[in-house]
Formats: sequence, C-alpha cells, structure tokens
Amino acid sequence: MPSYANARKDVGKINLFRVGGIRISIDFSWFVIFVLILWSLSVGYFPREFPAQNAYSYWGAGIVATLLFFLSVIFHELAHSLIAIRSGLQIPEITLFIFGGISKLSEDAKDAADEFKIAVVGPLSSFVLAVVFMFLEKAARSMQFPMTAVIFGYLTWINFALAVFNLIPGFPLDGGRILRAFLWWKTGSLTSATKYASDVGKGLAVAMMILGGIQIFGGMLIGGLWLIFIGAFLRGVAEGSYQEVLMRQSLEGVKVDEVMVREVVGVPPDLPVSRLISAYLLRYGYKGYPVMERAGEPIGIVEIFHIRDIHEEDRQSRTVAEVMEPINPDLVVEPDLPLIDALKKIGDSDLGRLLVIQDKQMVGLITKSGLNRFLEIRSILGS
Repeated sequence: MPSYANARKDVGKINLFRVGGIRISIDFSWFVIFVLILWSLSVGYFPREFPAQNAYSYWGAGIVATLLFFLSVIFHELAHSLIAIRSGLQIPEITLFIFGGISKLSEDAKDAADEFKIAVVGPLSSFVLAVVFMFLEKAARSMQFPMTAVIFGYLTWINFALAVFNLIPGFPLDGGRILRAFLWWKTGSLTSATKYASDVGKGLAVAMMILGGIQIFGGMLIGGLWLIFIGAFLRGVAEGSYQEVLMRQSLEGVKVDEVMVREVVGVPPDLPVSRLISAYLLRYGYKGYPVMERAGEPIGIVEIFHIRDIHEEDRQSRTVAEVMEPINPDLVVEPDLPLIDALKKIGDSDLGRLLVIQDKQMVGLITKSGLNRFLEIRSILGS
C-alpha cells in the first residue's frame, strides 16, 4: 500500500503497480472511458457480433475485453518506456486517462536515432498484439469457443486501429514523433523539428475538431463530441511540447543558486501542528516549510497536505516531526545543479519544493510556484 505522500502526489490519480521501476497509475478520468467502452461493447458490439445470448454473457465479455484493451494500452506505453530507459532516459510513470495512456518522459531523447526508436516501438507493439490476438481468435473458433473468439476479434481490430491512429504524422502522436526524429536528423535542430511536427499536429487536431462539428450537425452527437475533445487535447499537447523545448533551451547554463530562495523560513520538529497552522501557514502564506534542527540542519519538509486530514482536536498533540516528509535524496539539490535538472526533479517529487543543501547545510529553497514565476518572467522578457 502506498505511503500517504505517494498516494496524494497527484490528486486525481490512483497508483496501481510497478513494472521495472515504472509506476502504473490511472487518472480518475479513465473511469469515464472505461465505462463508455464497457457499455458500447456489452450493449452494442457483442450482441451484434454474437446474438441470442443473455445480458450476463455480454457484460462479462465486455468486462474482459475492456480490461484486456487497457492492458494492451499499458503494453504499448511500456514498449515506449523500456526503449527510452535503454536510451538513458528516466520514465517514472505511465498514466491511463480518458484519452488512453501516456508515458511520462523525464527529458527529450538524446538524438534523432533514439527519438525514432522510442516512437516507432509503440505502434510496432500494437501491431504485434493485433497479430497475437488474431491467432488467438482463430484458435478459439477452432475449439468452438465463439464468444471468446469474438473478444479476441475485437482486440485484434482495436490494437490494429491503435497502431494506425498513432502513426498519423502529427505531434504528439507516435507518427508525429517519428516525423520529428526524421526532421531532427535532416536539420540537426530539435527546436525546428519540434515546431514543424507540432504545427502538423495542431493542423490535424483542428481538422479532427472540424470533422467532429460536422458529425454533430449530421446527428452523430457522441462521436462528434469525442472527436472535438480528442482534437482539443492533441492541439494543447502539441503546443505544450514545443513550448517545453523552448523552455529547456532558454534554461541552458542557469544554475539552481541563481533562482533559489535564500532567506528561508524553517520550522522546528517539535512544533505542534496547531502552531504550524497559526504561526506559519496563516502568517506567511507558504504551503510548505523545511523542518530544521536547532543546529540548522534540515531533517525534512512539511506541507499543508500532510496536515489537512488531521482532526482539529488532534492538532495540539501532534507535532511536525510526526507528519513531515523525512529528508531523502529526492528532496535535495545542490546549488550548482543545472536548473533544468532541478525542474525535472521537482516535477517527479511528491512535494512542491526542494531543499538546496551544500555541506549538509541548507543554503536555499526552490519551489514549483517560484520556478513557474521565473519561467514566466523569462518568457515575457524574451530572455
């Protein structure tokens, strides 16, 4: 069972299990698409493909097929992730959400060749699954298991469709990443390659939204809305990916000590939670604080999320030391660390801040909100 900090790392997510150190989680929005697929299979697809069965059979088959479909999505994303790890990248998490699955890459690929390998393996894995399910469908039919054959037939089709859809050459789809890898190889510029692939992706996304609008006017409300939602999502991710590349380039050469907060407010470990609220959270307005020994050595971080579920009558007896996140390497950076590395680390962190430590003494603090302000100012100033 995950710790409290890990469980609340991303509000709206549920951590399921780990594969090779990669956390598999589901966003709450995933339940929406799970129910929609389950309903469409149990009420529409299976009764049409294999009529004259009872509702329990259709719903049972629907549950099995829907779960296997999402396992196929995980397999697709794991293929990306394992190749990325072999290329020296870190993949902390794969998340299932309303539009499918996404692997959280810690950084861009090192070169065009790695980008191509990471991108192409996803559709290839889906094609492989389609072939496997096709053979399983034939085996089930030969053994006179018709409903099982229908399930495998659906999985054959859906994995083939997943592979083909992802090969559309628009960023951030796999096809768009393949296009970016090719342009990166031809031009030698990741920025220009990302901009071109992103523009293609945004164009395709707008086309999907227009097609969705046409479908709505043609009476296909659900299908049209779905195309509009997917198009809007893809357009946003395409633009965001390009902006992220620009951000990475703008931060080259910037160190942590250039942006860290030097005058840090710390709290003692024996401080009652009630005093933490009145004397620090409400007084200073910060949502988290380093926990400091009297000698000035940091021993942890306490944030508002650690105490929000503590009953009011228990806040006087509970101390900061009991609820804090103990210090560990994931919460610490050095002042000469490149800021882009600190951004990756704070993005993977359970908390919204990192301690800047040198020779076992805290010399500063960086926070997500502070880094966002820094990036916004640099963007406005064009520096």
